[in-house]
Amino acid sequence: MAKQRHFSRVSGLAGALLLSVGSAACQPDYGSIEVEVASSPPVPVSIHSRDFRVPVGISVLINVTPISDNRNDYIETDSVELTSQDRSVLNVEPGPEEWSFVLVGVGLGSTCVDVVINGAVEDCISAEVVEQS
Repeated sequence: MAKQRHFSRVSGLAGALLLSVGSAACQPDYGSIEVEVASSPPVPVSIHSRDFRVPVGISVLINVTPISDNRNDYIETDSVELTSQDRSVLNVEPGPEEWSFVLVGVGLGSTCVDVVINGAVEDCISAEVVEQS
């Protein structure tokens, strides 16, 4: 009887481990972010998935879509945030829609915009605020 109880405990632990590994495998794995400009700023801006370039005093509305490196896509209920590491250079505010943001060039300089997915910092997008041309 002692062997049977030991086997049950081991198989129960193995089942719990497989269940936790299986549920983690169903989650998206952050790969990158797609960025689309959704407004028409009065002067040129340069917005890409790896870098933002915004003139001082200009705001631009963007829509973002996180891209998974595995076959599990992000869904509408996944939380996506962009956070500027230096708000005195570039401010990032929530936009009118889910996964949309307003970038505001506050002061000349460079900073990084953290990409936060479901509470975890996944990436850093290089950002530069330049003089208006």
